[in-house]
Amino acid sequence: MKKKYIFSLVVISIMFLFVLTIGTGYGLWVATKESTEKSATTLNCFKVYFSNGDTIEMKNIDSVVNEEGIESSPYTLTITNICSETKELQVRLNVLNDSTIDTNALTIQAAGNIEKEITLYKNLSNTKSTLEDVNQSKLIGLASIQPNETVRTNIKMWFDEKKAPNIDKNAIFKARFELIDTESSIKATFAENILSNIGVIESKGNPNVNTASFEEEGLFMTATPNGKIYYYRGVVNNNYVKFANLKWRIVGVNENNSVKLILDKSAFYQKFSDKVNAMDYTGLKYIYNNETINNVVSNSLNEWYNNNIASKDLDKYVIPSNFCNDSSYTLMNYHTYFGGYQRLVNEKNPTLSCPSNSADFGGNYNQKVGQITADEIVLAGGSYGVNNYNYYLYNGENFYTQTPADYYNYIANIFTVNNGGGLEISRVDSELGIRPVINLEPSITVSGSGTQSDPYTIDMN
Repeated sequence: MKKKYIFSLVVISIMFLFVLTIGTGYGLWVATKESTEKSATTLNCFKVYFSNGDTIEMKNIDSVVNEEGIESSPYTLTITNICSETKELQVRLNVLNDSTIDTNALTIQAAGNIEKEITLYKNLSNTKSTLEDVNQSKLIGLASIQPNETVRTNIKMWFDEKKAPNIDKNAIFKARFELIDTESSIKATFAENILSNIGVIESKGNPNVNTASFEEEGLFMTATPNGKIYYYRGVVNNNYVKFANLKWRIVGVNENNSVKLILDKSAFYQKFSDKVNAMDYTGLKYIYNNETINNVVSNSLNEWYNNNIASKDLDKYVIPSNFCNDSSYTLMNYHTYFGGYQRLVNEKNPTLSCPSNSADFGGNYNQKVGQITADEIVLAGGSYGVNNYNYYLYNGENFYTQTPADYYNYIANIFTVNNGGGLEISRVDSELGIRPVINLEPSITVSGSGTQSDPYTIDMN
Protein backbone atom coordinates (compact mmCIF):
# COMPACT_ATOMS: atom_id res chain seq x y z
CA MET A 1 0.00 0.00 0.00
CA LYS A 2 2.83 2.31 0.89
CA LYS A 3 4.62 1.56 -2.39
CA LYS A 4 1.41 2.22 -4.32
CA TYR A 5 1.07 5.61 -2.53
CA ILE A 6 4.62 6.57 -3.36
CA PHE A 7 4.13 5.56 -6.99
CA SER A 8 0.98 7.70 -7.19
CA LEU A 9 2.87 10.71 -5.80
CA VAL A 10 5.60 10.29 -8.39
CA VAL A 11 3.07 10.10 -11.23
CA ILE A 12 1.23 13.18 -9.96
CA SER A 13 4.50 15.07 -9.63
CA ILE A 14 5.55 14.18 -13.16
CA MET A 15 2.18 15.25 -14.54
CA PHE A 16 2.38 18.54 -12.59
CA LEU A 17 5.84 19.26 -13.96
CA PHE A 18 4.66 18.38 -17.48
CA VAL A 19 1.70 20.76 -17.22
CA LEU A 20 3.93 23.45 -15.69
CA THR A 21 6.46 23.02 -18.50
CA ILE A 22 3.73 23.30 -21.14
CA GLY A 23 2.37 26.41 -19.43
CA THR A 24 5.79 27.98 -19.07
CA GLY A 25 6.73 27.10 -22.64
CA TYR A 26 3.48 28.55 -23.91
CA GLY A 27 4.12 31.69 -21.86
CA LEU A 28 7.61 32.06 -23.29
CA TRP A 29 6.30 31.50 -26.82
CA VAL A 30 3.59 34.12 -26.35
CA ALA A 31 6.11 36.60 -24.86
CA THR A 32 8.53 36.02 -27.75
CA LYS A 33 5.74 36.32 -30.30
CA GLU A 34 4.47 39.55 -28.73
CA SER A 35 8.01 40.96 -28.58
CA THR A 36 8.66 40.08 -32.23
CA GLU A 37 5.37 41.53 -33.37
CA LYS A 38 6.00 44.69 -31.38
CA SER A 39 9.41 45.17 -33.04
CA ALA A 40 8.06 44.53 -36.55
CA THR A 41 7.11 47.25 -38.99
CA THR A 42 6.13 47.49 -42.64
CA LEU A 43 7.84 50.07 -44.87
CA ASN A 44 6.43 50.17 -48.39
CA CYS A 45 7.77 46.91 -49.87
CA PHE A 46 9.61 45.80 -46.75
CA LYS A 47 8.63 43.89 -43.64
CA VAL A 48 11.25 44.67 -41.00
CA TYR A 49 11.99 43.09 -37.63
CA PHE A 50 14.25 44.92 -35.17
CA SER A 51 15.80 42.71 -32.48
CA ASN A 52 15.85 45.59 -29.99
CA GLY A 53 13.52 48.11 -31.58
CA ASP A 54 14.46 50.80 -34.08
CA THR A 55 15.54 53.35 -31.45
CA ILE A 56 18.84 53.27 -29.57
CA GLU A 57 19.50 55.02 -26.27
CA MET A 58 22.75 54.75 -24.33
CA LYS A 59 23.61 56.27 -20.95
CA ASN A 60 26.69 56.07 -18.72
CA ILE A 61 28.72 55.28 -21.80
CA ASP A 62 32.23 53.85 -21.58
CA SER A 63 34.55 53.99 -24.56
CA VAL A 64 36.27 50.72 -25.44
CA VAL A 65 38.99 49.49 -27.77
CA ASN A 66 37.78 48.06 -31.07
CA GLU A 67 38.65 44.52 -29.98
CA GLU A 68 36.06 44.82 -27.22
CA GLY A 69 33.59 46.65 -29.42
CA ILE A 70 33.34 43.82 -31.94
CA GLU A 71 32.41 41.48 -29.08
CA SER A 72 29.38 43.58 -28.11
CA SER A 73 25.80 42.46 -28.77
CA PRO A 74 24.48 43.44 -32.21
CA TYR A 75 21.30 45.14 -33.30
CA THR A 76 19.80 42.62 -35.72
CA LEU A 77 17.62 43.76 -38.61
CA THR A 78 15.61 41.10 -40.48
CA ILE A 79 14.07 42.40 -43.69
CA THR A 80 11.68 40.74 -46.15
CA ASN A 81 10.76 42.11 -49.57
CA ILE A 82 6.97 41.68 -49.78
CA CYS A 83 6.65 43.23 -53.26
CA SER A 84 6.77 41.48 -56.63
CA GLU A 85 9.97 43.14 -57.89
CA THR A 86 13.55 43.41 -56.67
CA LYS A 87 14.13 46.46 -54.47
CA GLU A 88 17.20 48.22 -53.11
CA LEU A 89 16.97 49.15 -49.45
CA GLN A 90 19.03 51.79 -47.64
CA VAL A 91 19.84 51.19 -43.97
CA ARG A 92 20.62 54.46 -42.23
CA LEU A 93 21.51 55.45 -38.70
CA ASN A 94 20.12 58.81 -37.60
CA VAL A 95 21.55 60.60 -34.57
CA LEU A 96 18.68 62.45 -32.90
CA ASN A 97 18.63 66.08 -31.81
CA ASP A 98 18.44 65.24 -28.11
CA SER A 99 21.62 63.14 -28.27
CA THR A 100 24.27 65.03 -26.25
CA ILE A 101 27.39 62.97 -26.92
CA ASP A 102 30.10 63.86 -29.44
CA THR A 103 29.80 61.26 -32.22
CA ASN A 104 33.37 61.65 -33.56
CA ALA A 105 34.33 58.43 -31.77
CA LEU A 106 31.18 56.47 -32.69
CA THR A 107 32.26 53.31 -34.48
CA ILE A 108 30.14 51.05 -36.69
CA GLN A 109 30.49 47.49 -37.92
CA ALA A 110 27.93 45.53 -39.95
CA ALA A 111 27.89 41.86 -40.97
CA GLY A 112 25.43 39.71 -42.90
CA ASN A 113 23.70 40.78 -46.10
CA ILE A 114 25.05 44.28 -45.47
CA GLU A 115 28.78 44.26 -44.80
CA LYS A 116 30.62 47.23 -43.31
CA GLU A 117 34.15 46.97 -41.99
CA ILE A 118 34.95 48.80 -38.77
CA THR A 119 34.60 52.49 -39.57
CA LEU A 120 33.87 55.74 -37.80
CA TYR A 121 30.30 56.97 -38.11
CA LYS A 122 31.52 60.37 -39.31
CA ASN A 123 33.18 58.70 -42.32
CA LEU A 124 29.94 57.12 -43.54
CA SER A 125 28.13 58.74 -46.46
CA ASN A 126 25.66 61.43 -45.43
CA THR A 127 21.98 61.11 -46.30
CA LYS A 128 18.98 63.39 -46.09
CA SER A 129 16.61 61.96 -43.52
CA THR A 130 12.86 61.92 -44.10
CA LEU A 131 12.31 61.99 -40.33
CA GLU A 132 12.05 64.95 -37.98
CA ASP A 133 14.26 65.58 -34.89
CA VAL A 134 17.35 64.24 -36.71
CA ASN A 135 20.76 65.88 -36.23
CA GLN A 136 22.84 63.61 -38.48
CA SER A 137 21.88 60.92 -40.96
CA LYS A 138 24.41 58.43 -42.33
CA LEU A 139 24.20 55.46 -44.68
CA ILE A 140 25.33 52.16 -43.13
CA GLY A 141 24.76 50.16 -46.30
CA LEU A 142 22.56 48.96 -49.15
CA ALA A 143 20.82 45.66 -49.75
CA SER A 144 19.29 44.46 -53.02
CA ILE A 145 16.39 42.18 -52.04
CA GLN A 146 14.46 39.94 -54.43
CA PRO A 147 10.69 39.31 -54.10
CA ASN A 148 9.85 37.26 -50.97
CA GLU A 149 13.54 37.15 -50.05
CA THR A 150 14.55 37.69 -46.42
CA VAL A 151 17.91 39.19 -45.51
CA ARG A 152 19.50 39.81 -42.17
CA THR A 153 22.28 42.08 -40.95
CA ASN A 154 23.91 42.54 -37.54
CA ILE A 155 25.00 46.06 -36.66
CA LYS A 156 27.36 46.78 -33.77
CA MET A 157 28.28 50.20 -32.48
CA TRP A 158 30.60 51.50 -29.78
CA PHE A 159 32.70 54.53 -28.92
CA ASP A 160 36.38 54.10 -29.75
CA GLU A 161 38.60 54.63 -26.70
CA LYS A 162 41.45 55.95 -28.86
CA LYS A 163 39.22 58.69 -30.29
CA ALA A 164 37.44 59.55 -27.03
CA PRO A 165 39.33 58.31 -23.94
CA ASN A 166 37.27 60.47 -21.55
CA ILE A 167 33.56 60.42 -22.34
CA ASP A 168 31.24 62.62 -20.29
CA LYS A 169 29.28 60.21 -18.09
CA ASN A 170 26.26 62.50 -18.25
CA ALA A 171 26.19 62.42 -22.05
CA ILE A 172 23.39 60.54 -23.79
CA PHE A 173 23.46 58.84 -27.17
CA LYS A 174 20.12 58.65 -28.96
CA ALA A 175 19.74 57.31 -32.48
CA ARG A 176 17.19 55.65 -34.71
CA PHE A 177 17.47 53.27 -37.64
CA GLU A 178 15.82 54.46 -40.82
CA LEU A 179 15.13 52.08 -43.69
CA ILE A 180 14.07 53.46 -47.04
CA ASP A 181 13.66 52.32 -50.63
CA THR A 182 16.45 53.96 -52.66
CA GLU A 183 13.98 54.92 -55.41
CA SER A 184 11.93 57.02 -53.02
CA SER A 185 14.80 58.58 -51.10
CA ILE A 186 15.69 62.26 -51.34
CA LYS A 187 19.43 62.71 -51.75
CA ALA A 188 21.22 65.43 -49.85
CA THR A 189 23.06 68.11 -51.79
CA PHE A 190 26.84 68.19 -51.53
CA ALA A 191 26.71 71.04 -49.01
CA GLU A 192 24.03 69.29 -46.92
CA ASN A 193 26.20 66.19 -47.00
CA ILE A 194 29.21 68.08 -45.63
CA LEU A 195 27.17 70.03 -43.07
CA SER A 196 25.10 67.12 -41.77
CA ASN A 197 26.26 67.92 -38.22
CA ILE A 198 25.73 71.67 -38.54
CA GLY A 199 24.55 72.19 -34.95
CA VAL A 200 27.80 70.86 -33.52
CA ILE A 201 29.86 72.82 -36.07
CA GLU A 202 28.24 76.13 -35.21
CA SER A 203 28.53 75.54 -31.46
CA LYS A 204 32.32 75.07 -31.59
CA GLY A 205 33.20 78.75 -31.66
CA ASN A 206 36.32 80.07 -33.33
CA PRO A 207 39.59 78.10 -33.44
CA ASN A 208 42.90 79.40 -32.14
CA VAL A 209 44.59 80.77 -35.26
CA ASN A 210 47.61 82.19 -33.44
CA THR A 211 49.54 79.07 -34.32
CA ALA A 212 49.45 76.22 -36.81
CA SER A 213 46.99 73.34 -36.44
CA PHE A 214 48.58 69.89 -36.18
CA GLU A 215 45.46 68.02 -35.03
CA GLU A 216 42.12 66.90 -36.44
CA GLU A 217 39.80 69.85 -35.80
CA GLY A 218 37.08 69.38 -38.40
CA LEU A 219 34.75 72.08 -39.67
CA PHE A 220 34.27 75.61 -38.35
CA MET A 221 31.87 78.41 -39.20
CA THR A 222 32.54 82.11 -39.66
CA ALA A 223 30.06 84.87 -40.45
CA THR A 224 30.56 87.27 -43.36
CA PRO A 225 28.39 90.18 -44.57
CA ASN A 226 26.86 87.75 -47.10
CA GLY A 227 26.11 84.86 -44.75
CA LYS A 228 27.98 81.92 -43.22
CA ILE A 229 31.10 80.19 -44.51
CA TYR A 230 32.20 76.78 -43.26
CA TYR A 231 35.82 75.68 -43.56
CA TYR A 232 37.99 72.67 -42.70
CA ARG A 233 40.96 73.02 -40.34
CA GLY A 234 43.88 70.80 -39.37
CA VAL A 235 44.14 67.12 -40.24
CA VAL A 236 41.23 66.07 -42.46
CA ASN A 237 40.70 62.56 -43.81
CA ASN A 238 37.24 62.88 -45.36
CA ASN A 239 37.42 65.89 -47.71
CA TYR A 240 38.69 64.18 -50.88
CA VAL A 241 36.86 64.73 -54.17
CA LYS A 242 37.39 63.20 -57.59
CA PHE A 243 36.28 65.59 -60.33
CA ALA A 244 37.42 65.93 -63.97
CA ASN A 245 39.55 62.84 -63.30
CA LEU A 246 41.61 64.88 -60.83
CA LYS A 247 42.02 64.69 -57.05
CA TRP A 248 40.79 67.70 -55.06
CA ARG A 249 40.38 68.67 -51.41
CA ILE A 250 37.35 70.47 -50.01
CA VAL A 251 38.26 73.83 -48.51
CA GLY A 252 34.75 74.56 -47.29
CA VAL A 253 31.17 75.58 -48.05
CA ASN A 254 30.38 79.11 -49.21
CA GLU A 255 27.49 81.39 -48.24
CA ASN A 256 25.43 80.21 -51.23
CA ASN A 257 26.08 76.50 -50.43
CA SER A 258 28.55 76.06 -53.28
CA VAL A 259 31.50 73.87 -52.31
CA LYS A 260 35.04 75.22 -52.68
CA LEU A 261 37.71 72.81 -53.94
CA ILE A 262 41.49 73.12 -54.30
CA LEU A 263 43.55 70.78 -56.48
CA ASP A 264 45.46 68.35 -54.26
CA LYS A 265 48.70 68.84 -56.20
CA SER A 266 49.95 71.75 -58.28
CA ALA A 267 48.63 71.74 -61.84
CA PHE A 268 51.83 73.35 -63.09
CA TYR A 269 54.81 75.45 -61.96
CA GLN A 270 55.36 79.00 -63.18
CA LYS A 271 55.77 82.65 -62.18
CA PHE A 272 52.92 84.67 -60.74
CA SER A 273 54.12 87.58 -62.87
CA ASP A 274 56.91 88.11 -65.39
CA LYS A 275 57.48 91.57 -63.94
CA VAL A 276 58.44 92.43 -60.37
CA ASN A 277 59.31 96.13 -60.25
CA ALA A 278 55.85 97.53 -59.41
CA MET A 279 53.37 96.60 -56.71
CA ASP A 280 50.68 96.26 -59.41
CA TYR A 281 52.22 92.92 -60.40
CA THR A 282 50.77 91.29 -57.29
CA GLY A 283 47.34 91.62 -58.91
CA LEU A 284 45.56 88.99 -60.95
CA LYS A 285 44.87 91.92 -63.24
CA TYR A 286 46.30 95.42 -63.47
CA ILE A 287 45.83 98.51 -65.59
CA TYR A 288 48.55 99.66 -68.00
CA ASN A 289 48.04 102.60 -70.38
CA ASN A 290 44.33 102.57 -69.49
CA GLU A 291 44.06 98.92 -70.56
CA THR A 292 43.25 96.02 -68.23
CA ILE A 293 45.97 93.38 -68.43
CA ASN A 294 45.70 89.79 -67.19
CA ASN A 295 48.74 88.84 -65.17
CA VAL A 296 50.67 85.73 -66.24
CA VAL A 297 49.08 83.52 -63.60
CA SER A 298 45.58 84.62 -64.63
CA ASN A 299 46.08 83.64 -68.25
CA SER A 300 47.57 80.28 -67.28
CA LEU A 301 44.71 79.46 -64.90
CA ASN A 302 42.10 80.27 -67.54
CA GLU A 303 43.89 78.11 -70.10
CA TRP A 304 44.18 75.23 -67.62
CA TYR A 305 40.47 75.50 -66.77
CA ASN A 306 39.43 75.44 -70.42
CA ASN A 307 41.61 72.40 -71.16
CA ASN A 308 40.73 70.35 -68.09
CA ILE A 309 37.13 71.27 -67.23
CA ALA A 310 35.31 73.35 -69.86
CA SER A 311 36.46 71.18 -72.78
CA LYS A 312 35.19 68.06 -71.01
CA ASP A 313 31.63 69.37 -70.71
CA LEU A 314 32.06 69.84 -66.95
CA ASP A 315 31.76 73.62 -66.93
CA LYS A 316 28.08 73.39 -65.91
CA TYR A 317 29.08 71.99 -62.50
CA VAL A 318 31.27 75.00 -61.67
CA ILE A 319 29.87 78.43 -60.79
CA PRO A 320 31.55 81.84 -60.94
CA SER A 321 32.62 82.93 -57.45
CA ASN A 322 34.46 85.79 -55.83
CA PHE A 323 38.23 85.32 -55.61
CA CYS A 324 39.92 87.83 -53.33
CA ASN A 325 43.23 89.36 -54.45
CA ASP A 326 43.48 91.85 -51.57
CA SER A 327 45.44 94.86 -52.80
CA SER A 328 44.58 97.19 -49.91
CA TYR A 329 47.82 98.60 -48.49
CA THR A 330 49.55 101.09 -46.21
CA LEU A 331 52.85 102.89 -46.89
CA MET A 332 55.45 103.18 -44.11
CA ASN A 333 59.00 104.50 -44.70
CA TYR A 334 58.95 103.70 -48.42
CA HIS A 335 57.78 100.17 -47.60
CA THR A 336 54.34 99.12 -48.89
CA TYR A 337 52.54 96.66 -46.63
CA PHE A 338 49.48 94.97 -48.10
CA GLY A 339 46.44 94.18 -45.95
CA GLY A 340 47.36 90.50 -45.75
CA TYR A 341 50.72 91.33 -44.15
CA GLN A 342 49.04 93.23 -41.35
CA ARG A 343 46.44 90.48 -40.77
CA LEU A 344 48.63 87.39 -41.03
CA VAL A 345 52.12 88.47 -39.91
CA ASN A 346 51.43 91.21 -37.37
CA GLU A 347 47.99 90.38 -35.98
CA LYS A 348 47.22 86.69 -36.75
CA ASN A 349 43.71 87.72 -37.71
CA PRO A 350 42.63 86.08 -41.02
CA THR A 351 39.42 87.03 -42.77
CA LEU A 352 37.18 85.55 -45.45
CA SER A 353 35.83 88.97 -46.41
CA CYS A 354 37.67 90.84 -49.14
CA PRO A 355 38.68 94.37 -48.04
CA SER A 356 37.70 97.15 -50.39
CA ASN A 357 40.44 99.25 -51.94
CA SER A 358 40.99 101.97 -54.53
CA ALA A 359 44.03 100.43 -56.24
CA ASP A 360 43.95 99.93 -60.01
CA PHE A 361 45.01 96.31 -59.57
CA GLY A 362 43.78 93.38 -57.52
CA GLY A 363 40.47 93.36 -55.68
CA ASN A 364 37.60 90.90 -55.81
CA TYR A 365 37.20 88.94 -59.06
CA ASN A 366 34.08 87.01 -59.99
CA GLN A 367 35.27 84.11 -62.13
CA LYS A 368 35.28 80.31 -62.39
CA VAL A 369 38.87 79.58 -61.41
CA GLY A 370 41.37 81.19 -59.08
CA GLN A 371 43.74 80.39 -56.23
CA ILE A 372 43.49 80.09 -52.49
CA THR A 373 44.14 83.13 -50.29
CA ALA A 374 46.76 83.29 -47.56
CA ASP A 375 43.91 83.91 -45.09
CA GLU A 376 42.39 80.57 -46.08
CA ILE A 377 45.77 78.89 -45.57
CA VAL A 378 45.86 80.19 -41.98
CA LEU A 379 42.26 79.16 -41.30
CA ALA A 380 43.05 75.70 -42.69
CA GLY A 381 45.88 75.30 -40.18
CA GLY A 382 48.92 76.96 -41.75
CA SER A 383 50.86 79.75 -40.08
CA TYR A 384 53.41 82.34 -41.12
CA GLY A 385 56.96 81.13 -40.47
CA VAL A 386 55.86 77.76 -39.03
CA ASN A 387 56.24 74.48 -40.92
CA ASN A 388 53.28 72.13 -40.71
CA TYR A 389 53.42 68.67 -42.30
CA ASN A 390 50.06 67.61 -40.86
CA TYR A 391 47.25 69.86 -42.08
CA TYR A 392 45.32 68.91 -45.18
CA LEU A 393 46.74 71.62 -47.47
CA TYR A 394 50.32 70.43 -46.99
CA ASN A 395 51.46 68.54 -50.09
CA GLY A 396 55.25 68.84 -50.01
CA GLU A 397 55.28 71.51 -52.72
CA ASN A 398 56.03 75.23 -52.88
CA PHE A 399 52.90 76.93 -54.19
CA TYR A 400 51.36 80.37 -54.58
CA THR A 401 48.43 81.97 -52.83
CA GLN A 402 46.88 85.04 -54.46
CA THR A 403 47.33 87.36 -51.44
CA PRO A 404 49.87 90.18 -51.92
CA ALA A 405 52.38 90.57 -49.07
CA ASP A 406 54.53 93.69 -49.57
CA TYR A 407 56.47 95.85 -52.01
CA TYR A 408 59.94 97.10 -51.13
CA ASN A 409 63.11 98.04 -53.03
CA TYR A 410 61.25 97.68 -56.33
CA ILE A 411 60.38 94.07 -55.54
CA ALA A 412 56.76 92.89 -55.44
CA ASN A 413 56.15 89.98 -53.06
CA ILE A 414 53.24 87.66 -52.49
CA PHE A 415 52.33 85.06 -49.86
CA THR A 416 53.29 81.49 -50.74
CA VAL A 417 53.40 78.11 -48.98
CA ASN A 418 56.79 76.42 -48.74
CA ASN A 419 57.50 72.71 -49.08
CA GLY A 420 57.27 72.39 -45.30
CA GLY A 421 53.69 73.64 -45.26
CA GLY A 422 54.52 77.04 -43.74
CA LEU A 423 53.30 80.40 -44.99
CA GLU A 424 56.08 82.65 -46.27
CA ILE A 425 56.73 85.56 -48.65
CA SER A 426 58.18 85.16 -52.15
CA ARG A 427 58.88 87.33 -55.17
CA VAL A 428 56.15 87.29 -57.81
CA ASP A 429 58.66 86.12 -60.44
CA SER A 430 59.49 82.91 -58.56
CA GLU A 431 58.78 79.58 -60.29
CA LEU A 432 56.28 77.99 -57.90
CA GLY A 433 53.29 75.65 -57.99
CA ILE A 434 49.82 76.76 -59.03
CA ARG A 435 46.90 74.96 -57.35
CA PRO A 436 43.62 75.89 -59.06
CA VAL A 437 40.55 76.56 -56.92
CA ILE A 438 36.97 76.14 -58.17
CA ASN A 439 33.48 76.26 -56.64
CA LEU A 440 30.91 73.56 -57.38
CA GLU A 441 27.29 74.36 -58.14
CA PRO A 442 25.08 74.29 -54.98
CA SER A 443 22.45 71.80 -56.18
CA ILE A 444 24.76 68.92 -57.08
CA THR A 445 24.67 65.61 -55.23
CA VAL A 446 27.54 63.22 -54.69
CA SER A 447 28.38 59.60 -53.98
CA GLY A 448 31.21 58.29 -51.83
CA SER A 449 32.32 59.05 -48.28
CA GLY A 450 35.10 61.57 -48.94
CA THR A 451 38.00 59.40 -47.84
CA GLN A 452 41.10 59.00 -49.98
CA SER A 453 40.08 55.47 -50.98
CA ASP A 454 36.42 56.43 -51.49
CA PRO A 455 36.39 60.10 -52.56
CA TYR A 456 33.25 62.08 -53.25
CA THR A 457 32.22 61.90 -56.90
CA ILE A 458 29.60 64.09 -58.52
CA ASP A 459 26.36 62.46 -59.62
CA MET A 460 26.41 63.45 -63.29
CA ASN A 461 23.14 64.54 -64.92
